[in-house]
Amino acid sequence: MRLLDLLRKSTKELEAAGIEDPLPDAEMIVFHAVGMDRLDAYVNNPEIKSSDAARVRRLVRRRINGEPVQYIVGRIEFLGLTIKVGRGVLIPRPETELLVQEVITAVKSEELCVTSLERNRSRVTHLALRSFLDLCTGSGCIALSLAREFPNAEVFGTDVSKEALVFANKNARSNDIKNVTFLHGSLFEPVRGRTFDIITANPPYIRSDELDTLQREIRDWEPVAALDGGQDGLDFYRKILSSANNQLNRGGFIFLELGYDQAEAIQKLAQEQGFKDVSIIKDYSGIGRILKAGATR
Repeated sequence: MRLLDLLRKSTKELEAAGIEDPLPDAEMIVFHAVGMDRLDAYVNNPEIKSSDAARVRRLVRRRINGEPVQYIVGRIEFLGLTIKVGRGVLIPRPETELLVQEVITAVKSEELCVTSLERNRSRVTHLALRSFLDLCTGSGCIALSLAREFPNAEVFGTDVSKEALVFANKNARSNDIKNVTFLHGSLFEPVRGRTFDIITANPPYIRSDELDTLQREIRDWEPVAALDGGQDGLDFYRKILSSANNQLNRGGFIFLELGYDQAEAIQKLAQEQGFKDVSIIKDYSGIGRILKAGATR
């Protein structure tokens, strides 16, 4: 059997099982199983060994049983990085790429400036951001993207899940990013006493009573602790925003990813905590997806 015949067969099996995007999923599985990239596969269409065809069949069956295709192939592309994922770590989404892009744009546009104390004198510096903190870092995709973009900065990521931090550290090594440190603990606990120029987070924000309504790929496979935001989905935002001002340098900013209907409530939380220049950034569908807020101290 040739590769493209196997791809067509796998696509039909996924489609018959009700998989929403059968062709992209089949491509990821087949090309991963045979160790070819997409272009080579379509141009050369090689004959497939029986052992590779059997492996494809096993992986397709896993997808039919609901396992996310990213877990099956063990990776996902994120802003040019290859991020390893698997059971125990949240799969990065395009909305999170938007958060990273907004941080990068804000820094590079000189929109952000940080006031530092040097020999008892206040000095305002542009584009001299020294430190980033990513809360609920998971796979490390946000922290690693920022560390790569700003190689002279010191980047930290914290997470309560040791399992997730195993993936984060693997991703740092596999992408050869050295200016990032991942720490185990809840939110700010591992970095008490430090302050940062930029804080980011994609915290759990699904309402507890909505977890059972999620797609089975999410509900049955991704870690509940990375999804469950409490009764109203805002538990982590309250915790983060109540402490973030004390962890930000003067002139620093916090960027938070939001659930699809949470923008107004979280904007109000940030304002109540005294943040300034609070704004909501919409995603490509017009949904308020990113909170940006400035430190006040």
